[in-house]
Amino acid sequence: MRDAAIWQEYSADREYRFEVYQNPGFYEVWVQKRITDDYMGEWVGYHDIPDAMHHTDTLERAIETGRECLSWLGDSGKEV
Repeated sequence: MRDAAIWQEYSADREYRFEVYQNPGFYEVWVQKRITDDYMGEWVGYHDIPDAMHHTDTLERAIETGRECLSWLGDSGKEV
């Protein structure tokens, strides 16, 4: 179970974001994609991309990993 995120950053277009969560002994990096309601055409939240979840041992490495994911998603236009 994830508690409150200790770090959060968005891609330039805000289509993706990553969140960092602290656990005993490691940090989790979760990358998420923005979702919209197709019927209403409105933004409704962010959805986890499970394949883009990472564990790291330091906050600095967690942030670096999250930024790498955002860069890759923004540059390639692909989902993981």
